[in-house]
Amino acid sequence: MKKVAVIGYGSIGREIIASAKRQEIPNAKIIAVFDKQSQVLNSVDKENGDVHLFSDFDEFYHSQTYSSSDVIIECASKDAVREFGKKIIESKKDLIVLSVGAFSDKEYLAELQDLSTLNGTRILIPTGAIAGLDSIRSVRRYLDSLTITTTKHPKSLAGAPFFKSSRIRLDDINNETVLFEGNASTAIELFPANVNVAVAVALAGVGLEKTHVKIMADPLISVNKHEIVAKGSFGEIRIVVQNIPSPTNPKTSYLASLSAIECLRSFCNENFRIGT
Repeated sequence: MKKVAVIGYGSIGREIIASAKRQEIPNAKIIAVFDKQSQVLNSVDKENGDVHLFSDFDEFYHSQTYSSSDVIIECASKDAVREFGKKIIESKKDLIVLSVGAFSDKEYLAELQDLSTLNGTRILIPTGAIAGLDSIRSVRRYLDSLTITTTKHPKSLAGAPFFKSSRIRLDDINNETVLFEGNASTAIELFPANVNVAVAVALAGVGLEKTHVKIMADPLISVNKHEIVAKGSFGEIRIVVQNIPSPTNPKTSYLASLSAIECLRSFCNENFRIGT
């Protein structure tokens, strides 16, 4: 039985814990939840009385519960990855990262990878709200171009730093509108809660600077849509994913939760794996 600690009790964290409670993740037991917002932990306590709850990271980190865990799954924010990633790897814990936007910082990613090698741990990134990362990774040496176009309802983009300096107002958008075109490195800085998928695609393929990202707002769309096009000497890959937004967080696709659950399921059942 693998013991699992969860960082972040938002929409994805809730789905992971609920799935484990329904015994949909064989060989996995959620033993702890850490979230800085202590008030959100009240509902965890009501639903899962045997899970240890922490709102202070140092208390969590030095607890017997943490020491006994096999894997930490982050589903909080890229800031959480930056703040706690090194300590988790240094404590010889495997780490599943959902907020892959944190790895737009290449130096930080390299540092974590070096620490992981030194401590004999793994850093795992779920496919998230897209599909085809295996295929893109398999042809990465033969890629000439890699693009991802993300289209969301304006309300799903609310609060993005992009709008602090843009003349575009979300309330004024009444048809499909291109908000941004550029590389994945810039995209994740301007839309940190919306385009983790762009960083995942970039890391699987040609890198952040060479991956072209287009972000669009469409008031008539009811899904989060991602279109990926990879071209090279191998041929061409085209992937279109249309995700239902999470009921509790429209910025996140429900598929992101399901992908995290499947990643954890694979981690806990290493004797059988489909895909690379």
